Amino acid sequence: LEEGADGKSHASKLSYLNTRSGEVEVIDNIDGVVLALGCQGMQSVISSSPDLARLPEFSKAASLKGIDVISCRLYFDRKVETRSPANVFSRFEELRGAGGTFFMLDQLQDESLAQLWGKNGDSEDDETLGSVVACDFYNSGGLMSLKDEDLVKILTDELLPSAVTKFADAKLVDSWVGKYSGVVSWFSPGSYALRPPLEGAGNSVLPNVKCAGDWVRMGEREHGAKGLCQERAFVSGFEAANSLMKDTASGDQFQMHKVLAVREDEMAVKLGMEVNRKVMSFLPRFWTR
Repeated sequence: LEEGADGKSHASKLSYLNTRSGEVEVIDNIDGVVLALGCQGMQSVISSSPDLARLPEFSKAASLKGIDVISCRLYFDRKVETRSPANVFSRFEELRGAGGTFFMLDQLQDESLAQLWGKNGDSEDDETLGSVVACDFYNSGGLMSLKDEDLVKILTDELLPSAVTKFADAKLVDSWVGKYSGVVSWFSPGSYALRPPLEGAGNSVLPNVKCAGDWVRMGEREHGAKGLCQERAFVSGFEAANSLMKDTASGDQFQMHKVLAVREDEMAVKLGMEVNRKVMSFLPRFWTR
């Protein structure tokens, strides 16, 4: 960071490790930075940047921890019809304390089924391709020690057939498993005050560094997709870019990207939220201290 003529700090140079060459690369004369990072990425950046570490907004964010996640991709010999392409596993003993989801990619991306199977899409056999299922386990510490084949077996023999009985007749053709420790945002009680603001350290301190991701505090730019991690991360990226350009561009050199709002909640939901807000304005949040 360098101090500008306006007395504010500005990010002017970025260095990073090129994992292919093993060499440190440097980008000079940068106009701005959006830190689109999770907790582990933030920890890595702040530990390598004494300048950012001096700012409490970033050092507090670097103190947060994440939860484990396991991602699986399953390929079946036939198409399995489900009521919904997006589904949730809940209260299964096989989850060992984790939460689970499964998405029918062949339904969500039916026009790209061949590509999901790694094919070019020109073969007559493409119509015979079966379902492709993406399964994720969140807070998966109890499953991380299992072998890949054991995780696949839990899905194909227990979880999927219990959720949709037709999976019992489908044969697994191929599979892939990825395990990622501590990478998913953990919205634990009391963590809100530590999460990085979208504005970073603020326009008055460091105007050309912003933050994006599902865990950022968006302030007045808060969006209706609060509980939807991927959607909120997507929206925060646009808002971080808007904020960066607003604080660094001169004149009318940019057009702010319009972020679409979610549809309004039903009246019953609005009333419930208002009652909760009023109750919590008097009841101390002792469980988050």
